[in-house]
Amino acid sequence: MQTAWFISLISAICLEGLGRKYLPGVPAAAFYFFKDIVLLVGYVRFRPGPDVRRTVRYLYRGFELAWAASFVWTVIEVFNPAQQSLPLGLIGIRAYWLWWMAPAVVATVLQNRRQKERAIYALLVMALGISALAAVQFASPADSDVNLYAVQDGEEVHASDMATVASTGRARVSSTFTFLSGFVAFTLTVPAILLSLGLDSPNPRLRRAALVATLATAAVIPMSGSRGAIVEGLGILLLSVWSAGLLFTRLGRRVLIGAVAAAVLSVVAFPDALLGVQSRFDDQEETRGRFEGLAIMLPPVALATVDYPILGVGTGMEQNGRTAFHVWTEWDTEAELARYLVELGPIGFLLVWFTKMGLVVALLRAYKILKRAGRRGSAGAALSYAALTMLGSLAFDHNWQALFFVGCGFVLAEVVSVNREQAVAEEANHGSRSIDLLRPQGAHEAA
Repeated sequence: MQTAWFISLISAICLEGLGRKYLPGVPAAAFYFFKDIVLLVGYVRFRPGPDVRRTVRYLYRGFELAWAASFVWTVIEVFNPAQQSLPLGLIGIRAYWLWWMAPAVVATVLQNRRQKERAIYALLVMALGISALAAVQFASPADSDVNLYAVQDGEEVHASDMATVASTGRARVSSTFTFLSGFVAFTLTVPAILLSLGLDSPNPRLRRAALVATLATAAVIPMSGSRGAIVEGLGILLLSVWSAGLLFTRLGRRVLIGAVAAAVLSVVAFPDALLGVQSRFDDQEETRGRFEGLAIMLPPVALATVDYPILGVGTGMEQNGRTAFHVWTEWDTEAELARYLVELGPIGFLLVWFTKMGLVVALLRAYKILKRAGRRGSAGAALSYAALTMLGSLAFDHNWQALFFVGCGFVLAEVVSVNREQAVAEEANHGSRSIDLLRPQGAHEAA
């Protein structure tokens, strides 16, 4: 039952775009919300137990008030006078908060080792399929049927209409996703889990398969034409290998050699992919603007440089789906954190910023616990996701948020598992008292 639910969840996330492209008779909203329904069914069916909830509270401690205040503020902003659509506001509430429940549900489902291995197999099969389709799309003309992006108002939108690399004319691929942003989100979030948790598995077949799927996904990243994906993907790979302690081990050398081989194979088989990305880097002014935009992750910079209304324009008003509601606002912006400012004003922006920082701190705490327990691969996943938290779009890209929080569920499952094992071991050693890794260091001696 747990495996079927997880496969349904990951399929609803990753295959949504295929339905929206090739089943135009079905309303796009049905595919968009289906993964939410699967998540809610999982929450009801596999309600997180006390140990999972306690671990979540421990990891996120100190930021609960910011989360509650942020939630209340986004609800208030639904009734902002500048908010033009109540349904759009409710979609905004969903975008901000629904998928925060995913880590606890996924962690509950993955407590059994067999379930965890099956989930990783499901991810790697999905990764191989998505990578293969991306390669086919890149090799095909940008206006071909395989490069269909979406069907809007009965009109087919191909890559040639929206996203090609000017220097090569090649499509910026989206694979099974509707737009390339979903594909980029997958290539950054899923390989971090496959590589890190795959390396921790005692099953040698699973380790090899996870490595192959990770390298296959890494090889097709340049086909997105995204400069940020190249930089961030390389950084996540190196961070995962370093944090797992693999830089000076046989396995680590195999990972790095495999990565180099995948890069060489990608360049030889699809030289236009790297050429296209390189040409986009050559546009120094745009590239500098993109990377300077990262500075708005710092609240003082964002508050000083972003143009925003003091009270915001209302929750949901910067969602990509606003066009379906025929909603327009002059405060149109692209960057994730800038959208928080425009929607929620400076107070809401700061509150949401602290909730995201709470995720960073929680993942760093998970990293420390897992590393102390000797699960260096899982610790690498926690560290990688901590690095991705502020870079990712957790409220304005439904693919990114779903994939990110599912990945956090894998990390949470590892922390809960470690704590359970430690508690059992300590209870066996001391008879009556169990000591767990969630207690501060030094408290063991005091106990």
